Amino acid sequence: MRIRTLCIVLLSMLFISCFSIKPQISKTGVNLWEEFYVSPGVIQYFIKPLPFKSQNRNIDIDFTFRNVSDSVTVNYSIFSELTYFHPDTVIISNGIKTVQICSSITLVSEIDQKKYKLRQSGKISLAELKILTRNNNWAITLKNNHELDCFFGSIKTKDKIKSINDNLVNQINN
Repeated sequence: MRIRTLCIVLLSMLFISCFSIKPQISKTGVNLWEEFYVSPGVIQYFIKPLPFKSQNRNIDIDFTFRNVSDSVTVNYSIFSELTYFHPDTVIISNGIKTVQICSSITLVSEIDQKKYKLRQSGKISLAELKILTRNNNWAITLKNNHELDCFFGSIKTKDKIKSINDNLVNQINN
């Protein structure tokens, strides 16, 4: 009898504790971004990669930030079939604002199935991201000593930026 009572109490506690756990991730934004619970009042946002193309290369760019910070981590992957390209400067512009990604570091540099892949990370401010998303006509410019390459988003990418602006970035009060 005692064992049965003890089992019922333990199972009840286990069952009740399952409902008190906060979800660590909740997907939102029609799979355009994810929200992560960090601590009370702190949410981390991850804007999934947005694709852009130039004549010879592709770039995917994503953003990570928290609602209590002005810093935005910008990660981007450059894919090329032609040659290795390592930019010194990365600029995002939209006709309203031009933002240079600061403090870029290389995360990955590799050749995969005859394609060159370079993954880098840098920073912009949340205020800059808010201004960038106001206009979805983005151009991403990569520069180094020898080359300049401009990337543009498709209609689908522009629609994603508009949705991110309307449903996420404009809702963040920072």
